[in-house]
Amino acid sequence: MEHIGGGRASQVFALDDRMVLRRSAFDAAAEARLMQYLHGLGFPVPEVFAAEGADMTMQRLHGRTLGAEVSAGAIGVPEAAKLLLDLHDRLHEIDAPEFLSGSTRGIAMDAAGTRKVLHLDLHPENVILTDDGPFLIDWTNAAAGDPEYDLAVTWAILVGIDVRDFGPELAAQLAWLEASRTDLADAFRDRTDRPARDIAAAYRNADPNTDQAESNRLQKALADS
Repeated sequence: MEHIGGGRASQVFALDDRMVLRRSAFDAAAEARLMQYLHGLGFPVPEVFAAEGADMTMQRLHGRTLGAEVSAGAIGVPEAAKLLLDLHDRLHEIDAPEFLSGSTRGIAMDAAGTRKVLHLDLHPENVILTDDGPFLIDWTNAAAGDPEYDLAVTWAILVGIDVRDFGPELAAQLAWLEASRTDLADAFRDRTDRPARDIAAAYRNADPNTDQAESNRLQKALADS
C-alpha cells in the first residue's frame, strides 16, 4: 500500500485509484456512521465503504487541500474564507442524528437545545478541492450542537495554531497563513459572539494536543476580540 498522508492519530494509504484505507489510533465506527449519514443526505464527505475497528476504507479524493491552493496562489484569502463559511452553512442546515453526542471534551455543545451537525475542526487543511467541488474530511471531532460554536472553533484554530509546530515541510506549505491569518480569522470572528468564542477556547484548551503557547495565543486573541 502506498502511504499518501496522515496526521497525529491517523495514516492514509492508497488501495487503488478509487479507495483509500485510513488506519487510526482509535475506533472509527462512530465517525464512519456519521459520514455515511451525511453522504446519504448529499453533503460532500468521502463515501465510506467499510469500517472495522481502527480501519476505515473510503472514497479516494483527487485534489489538493484548500490550504495548498491558497499557498500556490490559485485561490485568494477572501475566496477561501467564503468557501469555508459556505461549508459551515451547508453543514449547519443538517439536523444531528440521535446517535451523535452533544457533549465533547466536557462541554455540552447542545446545552441550549440546538442540535445541528458540527464538524469542530473545519479549517483549510481539512477541505479537499476536487473536480466535483470541495469535500470536507476528518470527522473525528464531530458533535451535535449550536452552529455558532462550530464557527467559533474555526476562529480559535486559526488564531491559535503556530505553523512551526507541524515541522519544516508543512510549515513552509502553511506560510500563507501567517500572512493572512488576521483576515481569515476575522471572517469567523464576525459571525460569532464573545460567549461562543469563550466556549471555543475552552474546547481547544481541553485538547491534550494544545500546548501552553497555543493557549496563550488564544487568550490574547480573545482579549483583543
